[in-house]
Amino acid sequence: MNSKLGFVLAFLSGCAVSAFAQTYETPSWVDNVTRAAPGGYANLRPVKLGYTLSWNNRLNAGNFLISVIDPKDRSGQFIGDASGRSSGFARILWPYDFRARSIIDKQSLRPVVFQLREKDRKATNSYDIIFERDRQVYTTTARKKNEKALTATSGFDFDFGQDILSSAFYLRSHSLGNDEKISMVVTPFNCPYLTELKVMGRESRRIKGKVYDTIRLDVRVGKINTDLSIKTYDRIKQTSLWVSDDEYRLPLELQSQISVGFVSARLTDLEWLD
Repeated sequence: MNSKLGFVLAFLSGCAVSAFAQTYETPSWVDNVTRAAPGGYANLRPVKLGYTLSWNNRLNAGNFLISVIDPKDRSGQFIGDASGRSSGFARILWPYDFRARSIIDKQSLRPVVFQLREKDRKATNSYDIIFERDRQVYTTTARKKNEKALTATSGFDFDFGQDILSSAFYLRSHSLGNDEKISMVVTPFNCPYLTELKVMGRESRRIKGKVYDTIRLDVRVGKINTDLSIKTYDRIKQTSLWVSDDEYRLPLELQSQISVGFVSARLTDLEWLD
């Protein structure tokens, strides 16, 4: 499976599906997953956010939009929508488009359903994830060009899973005091990743010509294998996330330093929808 340019964690690849009903010795990371209730920053105004993706601050690689709405006909739920595409020279090498939707419970800030549709030059894939109380059920449909679509169902037994959008909701709700640590199991498509974040401090940062007061977090991500061991990535040297140090806690920039440079996603557009 190719890496997912559409999402900020674009450097992840090689996803394997976890199977139901396998019994392994419980590793220590399971007990360290943050299961606290959402903190004092749980509320979020309806908003639309635009981001650009770049390589070494020189090559524009793509763009994506994220919108969060609070629909009146879905009391008790947020809906997050995302869409994006590769662009410029990157699109010549790798044409890629995606759309995603997450339905999130307001009280727990945990996902109910997550859907992702993606298309590149060779294939079209779709992922539907249902988050039950103690497991995640994945339905994956893959269609290679000029071939019949193949559908498979699998899952992962875990009691506190997140999708890629709900994890941002849950993270921003906490106080994010210096040295605070948040650990989550995040499923961006059809297998889970252990995502560990540590608050490194406050700093002023210029992003696309605008200066923000920010909270900087160190991010470490590893794929959860079927035996519950964690696969890390040697080519990823460091990943940092900056969120606004205000009541909104908006993601402003994600930067991943890898062996041949760095990839980044930066906020370029903000529109309040209320």
